[in-house]
Amino acid sequence: MAKIHVIPHTHWDREWYFTQQDSDVLATYNFTKVIETLETQPAYSCYHLDGQSSIVEDYLKVLPHMRERLAALVSDKKLFIGPWYTQTDTYNVAGESIIRNLKYGMHIAEGLGHSMKVGYLPDTFGHNAQMPTLFKGMGIDNIIFWRGIDYDQQVERSNFNWCSAGGDKICAYNLVHGYGAAKNMVATAEHLDKKIFPMVEKIKALSGLDEVLIPSGGDQVNIDPELPNTLQTATQRSPEQDVYAISSMEAFVDVLRDNCDSFETYHGEFKAPRYARIHKTIGSVRYDIKKLNFDVEQFLIKKLEVVIAIAKAQGITVHTELIDIAWKKILECHAHDSIGGCNSDATNADIMHRLKQAQEICHGLYNLVIKEIASSCHDDELMLFNGQLQPYTGLVKAVVFSSHENIVISDGNGHCAIEVLKRETLDGGKVIEVTKDGEKEVAVPPYYRFELNISVNDLPAMGYQVFEVQPSDVSNRQVEIRQQIAIENESLMLTCEGGQLQLIDKKTSRIIPQLLTFEEQADDGDSYDFSPLQGDTPLFNQSIELVETQIGETEQVMTVCATLDIPVDLNARTANQNDHQAVFEVSLTLSQGREQLVVNITTLNQAKDHRVRVLVNSDVQSNTSISTQPFALMERPIEPSIEGWQQKFRECPIDIETTEGAVALAEQDKALVINGSGLKEFQIIKGESSDKVALTLFKSTGVLGKDDLEWRPGRASGINNTVVHTPDAQLQKSMQFSFALALTEDANHDTIRQLEREYLDAPFSYQKQALNSFENRLERFQVRFDSRERLESFSLFSLEQSLELSSIGHSFYNKDAVIIRLFNPTSSAIELDLTAFNQFAHVELVDYREQPKSYADATSDEHTLNAVVKPNNSIDLRVTFSVTQ
Repeated sequence: MAKIHVIPHTHWDREWYFTQQDSDVLATYNFTKVIETLETQPAYSCYHLDGQSSIVEDYLKVLPHMRERLAALVSDKKLFIGPWYTQTDTYNVAGESIIRNLKYGMHIAEGLGHSMKVGYLPDTFGHNAQMPTLFKGMGIDNIIFWRGIDYDQQVERSNFNWCSAGGDKICAYNLVHGYGAAKNMVATAEHLDKKIFPMVEKIKALSGLDEVLIPSGGDQVNIDPELPNTLQTATQRSPEQDVYAISSMEAFVDVLRDNCDSFETYHGEFKAPRYARIHKTIGSVRYDIKKLNFDVEQFLIKKLEVVIAIAKAQGITVHTELIDIAWKKILECHAHDSIGGCNSDATNADIMHRLKQAQEICHGLYNLVIKEIASSCHDDELMLFNGQLQPYTGLVKAVVFSSHENIVISDGNGHCAIEVLKRETLDGGKVIEVTKDGEKEVAVPPYYRFELNISVNDLPAMGYQVFEVQPSDVSNRQVEIRQQIAIENESLMLTCEGGQLQLIDKKTSRIIPQLLTFEEQADDGDSYDFSPLQGDTPLFNQSIELVETQIGETEQVMTVCATLDIPVDLNARTANQNDHQAVFEVSLTLSQGREQLVVNITTLNQAKDHRVRVLVNSDVQSNTSISTQPFALMERPIEPSIEGWQQKFRECPIDIETTEGAVALAEQDKALVINGSGLKEFQIIKGESSDKVALTLFKSTGVLGKDDLEWRPGRASGINNTVVHTPDAQLQKSMQFSFALALTEDANHDTIRQLEREYLDAPFSYQKQALNSFENRLERFQVRFDSRERLESFSLFSLEQSLELSSIGHSFYNKDAVIIRLFNPTSSAIELDLTAFNQFAHVELVDYREQPKSYADATSDEHTLNAVVKPNNSIDLRVTFSVTQ
């Protein structure tokens, strides 16, 4: 005899082949019926709204008068909401976004009475290996999930302990038959005997416990008022005398906690398409969405939140409510279908619109905040900001305006070395002056816009320094266009000769011939998956043409072009008509003092139903690939055995993988590391003497779902009884792709993160404007700022330890506080000395939810708290500002 915890729920996709607006309309009816049923049927003890708070917000925006009734049910734990804002994808978004998703979701749910303390992810397309750390940081010690598990290769039972790289452990439960196992459960003998009871027996066998969970719900279903009676009948009829009862996921997690000491422990990710599809190639679908999302995440985390923290430290009021709005718009796009891009064109247009709105909010707020920080500066002064944990020495790219044709940049002690990358003469236009005789047009003299490389020393950590822009009688040093076949810096040399690129490490004499190759292949798939076309073979460019080189002392740039003759669509491909030319313009940059080659690719896609990848050659052979996940690395086998996969898997377990940003190959004493800018999908191609990294640039497709794909047999994914055409997903537009490449001695976590920081977290500039009011979005609008003391330099704090900064966001609970999240990328424990924060009135270790967190052997006094940080783990510091500088 067992107790069967039956979980009544609805799985609520906010958008999919329908739009969010469609979802809102349906929710007004379905959610109202849920509230009415729970209020009037005492036997209906609880119901679950899919672990998402956003759908509750949506509902209450339409029906605000239902708030008190809904909140009463939430407080009484009859209606469970949270902990997520939206049910996130765990691979195609930043780790910070996953944390913020939980933080906003729990905050909203708690405001209505209670947030479900269950890490519920019933439909996400796989789960990264760091989910235990992300959940544990939010005070959640468990997960209930469906997709990605393999009972032959990973765990033996459906309940187990899951441990992350840093040692965080949670108890886990797999929904063996998915979230719709007992959907539309009825009290007929045939339904119970032939479906429910056999299903429960399998669940019991995999669990080994005398209490198991079975979900009763499905996509967008309404509450079933007959469920209590149905379960009473099931209990009476059960051949094993099992007791079927409405229960909550929280109640079932209590059962797991009571038994977890006997569970096996698993380390790793869940991304096996054994029993359910996980869409291994969805990382390249709708590149435009993924790229814009990446750009917005990076700007918000690495620029906007940095300048807001600096502003708060200087007593500047920042309306962080705007940050909340921006984050929510971003997170609305992070549900598995949404960021996956496997939606209708109308829905994808909504997603792009929300991301653009978030981007505009972020850029506008950044403009005003940084403008107020600079309000005490003069018009001829330039501010250089550094958002890193240590002082920065090296090149900073800056945009500068001046009425003088040649300029110098002074740090107060002398002139900085600068190089002009680009100089434009801008028409000053005309301004309108109102005189006693009416309006009068007055011409404004022309002025100059400079793009510079500025060499700086010890730019303050997490702060800024003010520089002066002065006129010069000496012509500025500028890059020159030359006809030469090589570019170089201290570390690397790149040549283009004989139609091929070759990269040379000048220090170790490593040579990478045929560095880049473009691959184009038919895509007979859909918006969920790439699928090869039977009989098709990939096409490759045969050579690379040198266009020009720009040579300077601070950076050298080579521009090359690659072309492929390809079919324009699947019909042309079947007819062997390669009558369309795909052109890829590639800019390759080597900068002074940096060990990375930066690659920027531009193309105009005019073909349909194909996939384009760039193959990066290496001098490394390995059996495993290395890539980044939140706060950790993920190592996976290359070319796993997939023979006979059709008999065991729901889709081909191809080794096309997803990264948070970086990909690496390593062998003894040498490695190749690639950091992408919004490129999520990769595959390692084995070679006789060296391996290649295949980075997927994009795939284009014209349908949402398609039956019987080569790598995904059977029904179409998603909606499978009609064809939803998605012409926008063909991505017939101009697109840009960027990544940085380094040849290193190793691919250790700290090495990869240091290169990532150099590429993606460079210092940035701002100049208070008297000449140009359009460089930034809100520059031309007048805002009156309070007068403040002028600070020629400022540092919020500086850390000596080898820690990485994940974010420095605002607090939910104290408007004068920020949350600093650090992680340890080294293989050793690091003692965190908080004397760096002595200027703050209060320092406290907290978890991701800003709840006090204690660490073993931690000591504290008024200003400091020392802690031992676990390797590959993250911590939070809540720093309440009362600055004494």
